[in-house]
Amino acid sequence: MSEVIELLRAMVATPSVSCGSCGEPDATHGESRMVELVAEFWDRHHVDYQIQEVHPGRDNVIARVEGGSGPSLLLEAHTDTVEVENMVIEPFDPVVKAGRVYGRGSCDDKASLAAMMIGVRNAAEQGLAGTVTMAAAADEEYGFHGARKLVESGFMAEGAVVGEPTGLQLVIAHKGACRLNISTYGTAVHSSRPHEGDNAIYAMAEIVRGLRDYADALYQRPQHPLVGGPTCCVGMISGGQAPNIVPDRCEVSVDRRVIPGEDMPVVEEEIRNTIAAAVGDEITWDLELSLAGLPLETDPECGIVLRACQAIGAVTGDTKLVGAQYGTDAAAFSRSGIPSVVVGPGSIEQAHTAVEYVDIDQVERAALIYEELCLA
Repeated sequence: MSEVIELLRAMVATPSVSCGSCGEPDATHGESRMVELVAEFWDRHHVDYQIQEVHPGRDNVIARVEGGSGPSLLLEAHTDTVEVENMVIEPFDPVVKAGRVYGRGSCDDKASLAAMMIGVRNAAEQGLAGTVTMAAAADEEYGFHGARKLVESGFMAEGAVVGEPTGLQLVIAHKGACRLNISTYGTAVHSSRPHEGDNAIYAMAEIVRGLRDYADALYQRPQHPLVGGPTCCVGMISGGQAPNIVPDRCEVSVDRRVIPGEDMPVVEEEIRNTIAAAVGDEITWDLELSLAGLPLETDPECGIVLRACQAIGAVTGDTKLVGAQYGTDAAAFSRSGIPSVVVGPGSIEQAHTAVEYVDIDQVERAALIYEELCLA
């Protein structure tokens, strides 16, 4: 079995579920075990690195290899995964079967991370075109905080390549995500006297109806040529205490996908106006922004796109430029002034699934692509 697949299997066997849903690291949550694995790899290959705290006990690992006079390059992939409760296979058992590696994170995003680490190591042994930084970032799944911490520290490069499951195609544009929590408030009384109370769920029903009309209207807006149009979805709802109590509170979570060219504050204001129009002044509500994941759009003629096309073309021959519906750390780098693209092994259709897997052939070819990028 190839070195990159052995490294990937070691990563899958190392739990690193994001703490975004539970708050604190524990036996399966948190990136600390992956930080140790990545750091040990760089120690073994005599590559300098630093540990950068993102949250207590949750760090970025940033390796740096000096190169020639060519453009500086950032390669980045994240160490955290989503939850495992939906899985019907053992999440941390990296089974190899029918040319695939199975397990949580095998596709998103440890395949990219393992391939990048092997690619950088191999390229470093040959001599890099320019200085390469390899970042293994924490907390991508619930807020892109590892990438944001890196750019907030003042880090800069002349181009960035972010590893995510793109089927080894080059993504130069993707959607962002505006996530909001909306609450309505009422007055709790015994359900035998509902007219004496104020039902927060009924109030929320008016808001949800307005949001559904807003979502339908978004389909009529102009489409971006690579990522399509904006969308809006009410994804979660909760409220009430018991069947015999008029509920005094109800909450929904809304996911509004943002396309390149849209402005996040304008999107938030649109939703506020939609709610206000739906309920008027008769209902008490509030709105909290929980995530502002930015969209990405990179000039197809810029240096990092041409460099990535050259590397991908040398390995797969497929230099088509595509878009993605999901968000990535690339948007944070792009917003900070680092032109960024996304490419990695695996299919987004396998990410976060009950039977997550990645094709071995794609992982091995990804390592060659990342190596070519460092040498180009």
